[in-house]
Amino acid sequence: MTTIDRMAGIYETRFWYPVVLNVFGGFRCLSFENLIRNVTAKLGPTNGRLIDIACGPGTYGRRIASSSKEMFGIDVSMGMLHQGVAYAAKERICNMHFARARVEALPFEKDLFDGALCCGSLHMFRDTVVALREIARVMKPGGALSVFTFTAGNAGILKFRRVREWYRKEHSLHVFDLAEMEQDLKASGFEGFEPEVLGSILTFTVHKQAA
Repeated sequence: MTTIDRMAGIYETRFWYPVVLNVFGGFRCLSFENLIRNVTAKLGPTNGRLIDIACGPGTYGRRIASSSKEMFGIDVSMGMLHQGVAYAAKERICNMHFARARVEALPFEKDLFDGALCCGSLHMFRDTVVALREIARVMKPGGALSVFTFTAGNAGILKFRRVREWYRKEHSLHVFDLAEMEQDLKASGFEGFEPEVLGSILTFTVHKQAA
């Protein structure tokens, strides 16, 4: 956690996301700016309350928050949250809120949010289904969940099986097979999985199943 806290200052600089996307996703397969546009566009039509899961400094949520979209960012890192508050104040974003919480125990009531983001973190959760079910619990039926994570694609170091196995063993990095991802989503109450894969970068939007 200390390491993650210290990363907050460089998280949105050229020293982090561009490096991660090139090394893990594949060289020049997707820029940081295009990734943000890709993910945030999927929630574009959704208004109301939205939740940004493992938000970091609000990298995605700050770019969505508006007069019609009230964004709640949660993370376990106080360093990331403090950085997000500073960014939001500097950018004069009033409809972005931050709180410390774990994805496995979200401090919100059932069916509260109209939509959700989970960007750059799903592959780090200890139990994917547990995390997804908790996200689904706080979402309204039909609500959209926009995700960025990794798959075993055709570019970047994650295309190599031994690399994926090493990262999973040493750093608990879960690189998803598409069939496995779809199965986990269905088991968690989501539907409409239509993956977009660039290199080893996986983005998609799914919806919480109707009650």
